[in-house]
Amino acid sequence: MLTISQVAKETSLSVKSIRYYEQIGLTSAPPRSENDYRYYPSALIKQLHFIKKTKDAGFSLKESKELLALSENSGRRSADVKALLSQKIEELQTKINREQELLERLKNITQKCCGDEKPNCPIIDEFAN
Repeated sequence: MLTISQVAKETSLSVKSIRYYEQIGLTSAPPRSENDYRYYPSALIKQLHFIKKTKDAGFSLKESKELLALSENSGRRSADVKALLSQKIEELQTKINREQELLERLKNITQKCCGDEKPNCPIIDEFAN
């Protein structure tokens, strides 16, 4: 079993995040020693690795909790897991499309500006109107 600082180092999560996950019920509370230090068994460390990977993949804590519950449920249906990921893909695609539209809009606005020494600026006019 590892201490919280050792777990933080191993999982690349902050001590604050690990404590927060416990506080919100994302992970179970680790056992404590006589001196009240948290000690993390391998099952809990595995959960924290899983949460870190889902966060790195763009999932919210709520979504990470759903995936973690599915990962620990031997009776899960892979269709449920796939549905969660398909929903995330759809959300990401929508964000990407919005960002691409914004990029094109900014490029078009920028092209309208001469970028010279005169005070007249079509970029400012675009945002002001």
